[in-house]
Amino acid sequence: MPNAAGVLTTLRRTVGVFVAVAGLLAAPEVLVADEAGEVPAATTSASPPADAEQDKGSKDHSKRPSEDASDEPTETAEYVGDDMCRVCHQDLTETYDKTVHGWALAVEGQLPADHGCEACHGPGSLHVAAGGSEPGGLQTFASDRPATERSAACLRCHGSAPDVHPFRSSTHAASGLACTSCHTGHDAPKDHLLRTAPPELCYACHLEVRAEFALPEHHRVNEGVVGCADCHQPHGSRNLMALRGTNDATCFRCHGEIEGPFVFEHAAVETEGCAGCHSPHGSVNRHLLKYQQVAQLCYQCHTVTPADHVQPSFRQCTNCHVSIHGSNIDPRFLEQ
Repeated sequence: MPNAAGVLTTLRRTVGVFVAVAGLLAAPEVLVADEAGEVPAATTSASPPADAEQDKGSKDHSKRPSEDASDEPTETAEYVGDDMCRVCHQDLTETYDKTVHGWALAVEGQLPADHGCEACHGPGSLHVAAGGSEPGGLQTFASDRPATERSAACLRCHGSAPDVHPFRSSTHAASGLACTSCHTGHDAPKDHLLRTAPPELCYACHLEVRAEFALPEHHRVNEGVVGCADCHQPHGSRNLMALRGTNDATCFRCHGEIEGPFVFEHAAVETEGCAGCHSPHGSVNRHLLKYQQVAQLCYQCHTVTPADHVQPSFRQCTNCHVSIHGSNIDPRFLEQ
């Protein structure tokens, strides 16, 4: 057996070699003798770059970050009340007092955050302290502010209303519109604090719909008989076109005589809906149909017809199939 003392000696020598190698690897520079046998003076770190020397001269790194910052606490805005707002904004407050906001937010006993001008604009002490030259943290509702930020002040009160609640996920919100794009909080010449009366308010963006309502056959929106909001929910709904009712329920609010249910349903009405045959805003064809000849409309689904139903004799399918929306008498919707 090997001597225990010899094994211990060997281990000590091995550890010593590893320590020496580790020291050479950790050293920033290896001292190598030149041709004359002299060893240059050791350096422990590389020379700093010129940029670092300039930074060192321009900055005092001995100071702590807290010493450079101001020790004064940031001033917090406080509520000052409507009377202070009226001193400068008399023109706005005169019209504001006549609106629903004016009397609803003037009820005594409300918290300052829910009372008067500051209920929407926020506390105004910093604005007053700046002499009105700076917003001072006020919500100004300027058009360059994010739409979600402008709408947040309105939705704080109105967001829980059933008709307004879906607005955050609506097409209007996704298009970058805010509540203040259509409504105003101070001067309200129209109902619901609208900036302009519909349909002109809607036409400002929906130019293609304006053109459709100018066609010979159209729903009488321009004449004031019905309005955009009679069919659409401007704050959003669960269907694609922001309709007030699901499927054809919006149409049946006025056209109840074709709602059914019928003993013999027309499959197209059940699957395609009213818009499968009609253009709801306007058309050049009678009854707002998509095609002038009824047969062209029917042939979209009924590609196979009886042999004796040939053109041009059979162009108007509804001359015989009169109950085209559904019938309680005949499965072919014929008149009995």
